[in-house]
Amino acid sequence: MQSLSEAEAVQKWLANFGDADQPAALDLINEVMLVSRDDFADGLKSLLDSISGTPNCGINIALYAERPIKKVFGRIPSFFPQSRRGRAEGNGIPPIVVDPRDQEVGSEGVVANLITDYSRQKGPNYISHPGPDKLRKEKVRVIAIVTDFIGSGKRVLDMLESLGHVATLNSWNSYHLIRFVVLAYSGAADGLKAVRSHKLQPEVLIVMGCPTIQNTFKGKRRTEVERVCKKYPKRNKNPLGFMQSGALIAFSHGCPNNSPPILHSKAAGWKPLFHGRSTSELPAELFQLKDFEQRAKNLLGIREARETLSSHKNSEWLSVLKVLSAAESGLRFTDDISAKTRIEVNSVNEILSLTIQALWLDSQNRLTQLGERELARFRKRRKKTPLLAGDEGKYYYPTQLRTS
Repeated sequence: MQSLSEAEAVQKWLANFGDADQPAALDLINEVMLVSRDDFADGLKSLLDSISGTPNCGINIALYAERPIKKVFGRIPSFFPQSRRGRAEGNGIPPIVVDPRDQEVGSEGVVANLITDYSRQKGPNYISHPGPDKLRKEKVRVIAIVTDFIGSGKRVLDMLESLGHVATLNSWNSYHLIRFVVLAYSGAADGLKAVRSHKLQPEVLIVMGCPTIQNTFKGKRRTEVERVCKKYPKRNKNPLGFMQSGALIAFSHGCPNNSPPILHSKAAGWKPLFHGRSTSELPAELFQLKDFEQRAKNLLGIREARETLSSHKNSEWLSVLKVLSAAESGLRFTDDISAKTRIEVNSVNEILSLTIQALWLDSQNRLTQLGERELARFRKRRKKTPLLAGDEGKYYYPTQLRTS
C-alpha cells in the first residue's frame, strides 16, 4: 500500500464526493499524518527523557496527564482541594481511567497509562500524579503536563491556571524551586503560542509539528481543499475544525476536534472517516504506513526514487534535503518544517543548525545561493548516478556536512 488514500476505509469515504470534489478530498486525505500507538509512545517518552537532563540526575519530576478542569461558580478552582490559601496537603487526584468508548476520556487515559508505565520503568525520579504531600516529601523540582495534542490550548491553559491557584506551588515558583513543562506529541501553532505565553512561563516541547491546511497547501490547491471542507458536511460553523485550525493529524486513539469536520462529523447525514473522532475502526496497519519515499519525491521533485530511499543509512542525507526543500518553499519556523517534512522537531533543529553552519541556510532559515546550488546539484544528478547509496554506485554526501 503506497498511500492512505488507497485503503479500503478511505475509498469508502471518498465515495461521498462527486467527481468535481474528489481530487481535493484526495489531496486532503493524503496529507493527514497518522500517528501509531508505538510512535506516539516513543515520541513522548523521548521528550520525557529530555527534561530530566542526565540519567540519575537527582531531579524529581511530577507527571500529570492533561485533563479538563471544571469551573466552580464560574471560576477555575485550585488543582488540589482547599489549596488556594495556606499549606497544600493531601493525596491529590488519581489519573483518569481509560474508557475506549469515549474518545475524550480515551485520549487522556492513553496518556495517563503512558505516564504510569514510564514512571515504573524509570524509577523514583518520575512520579505519576502526586498530591501535595508527595510533592513536598520528594522535593519535586519539575511539574510536567503531558498530552497528545495542543489545539486551541484552552485545556492546558485551564490546567496551568488551576496549578497556579495552589498557594504552595506559587510560593515554590516565586523562589524558583520548581519549573513547569508541557509535553505534547504535536500542536497547532496558535495553541502552542498561547500556552507558552501563560504567566507560569512553561517550557513547551513537542515531538512533531502539526500539518494543517494552512501550512500544507498553497494557492489553488488550498482554495480547492478549503472549498470542499466548507461544502461537507453542510452548514458547519467551523469547517476547518475548532478555532479554524485545519489540523491534519490523527492518532491511533483518536482524532482532535481541531481537524476539519469533513473527517469526523456526522452532521446532516455525512459519513465521516473517523466516526465520533475515533480511529478505532481503521485497520491497525494503516498507522504503520510510512510515506518517507513519497514525501521525499513530492518535496524534492524526484520522479523515480529507488527502493534504497527509505534505508537507514540514507535517511540522514534525505532528511537534510527535505529540510532544505521546505525552506525553499518559504517555511521558516521549526514546527512548520517538521509538519511539512514529517521529521521530528529535535531532528529538524539539529539539521537547521548544521545547514546554517554549512552556509546553506541563513540565520532566518532562508535558502542561500550555496544551498540552492546543492539542491540543484542533487536534482541534476538523479539521471547520471544512483539517487542514493546502493550496489550501483557510491553514496553521495556533501563535503560541507561531513564530520572530520
